[in-house]
Amino acid sequence: MAVDPSPLGRAIRAARAEQPPGWVDLAESIMARVRRVVVPSEPILTFTEQGTSARDEEGSETYVSARVVSAALRRLLQQHPTHAPDNIELHVDEGRLTGIDIRLVARYGVELHPLADTLRPQILDIVRDLLGPAPGLDLSAIEIEYVDVSRGDPNRT
Repeated sequence: MAVDPSPLGRAIRAARAEQPPGWVDLAESIMARVRRVVVPSEPILTFTEQGTSARDEEGSETYVSARVVSAALRRLLQQHPTHAPDNIELHVDEGRLTGIDIRLVARYGVELHPLADTLRPQILDIVRDLLGPAPGLDLSAIEIEYVDVSRGDPNRT
């Protein structure tokens, strides 16, 4: 094999030939983090205006990804400078959405109870737009917990 006259070429070959100590552990750690970024999403059953899940005579059913529902709720909860979502947890039992837990950060000075009372119907409207009128899912299934307070717009901090 001929010696490469280019210092850059020699450096590239040397770097590729040597495996840095700890590289295997580092590579495994990186791949584990990548795998956690995109987690499988749970399917959630949708309902017709009549409240049934069957879409035709054969009983076909339609599902929406929990990721879609969470993203729609996150967009709703980021629209105003008074509050921002910290976490959205959907409770799904046998494919049916049974509850929603919202953790919010609120701006200092905002009346928390009235804000929650305003948000619950909006959250339910979004869910009904996506899933239809799911039996058993009403305002009481939506829990809102305030986990922090911010001086400014919590969407920007």
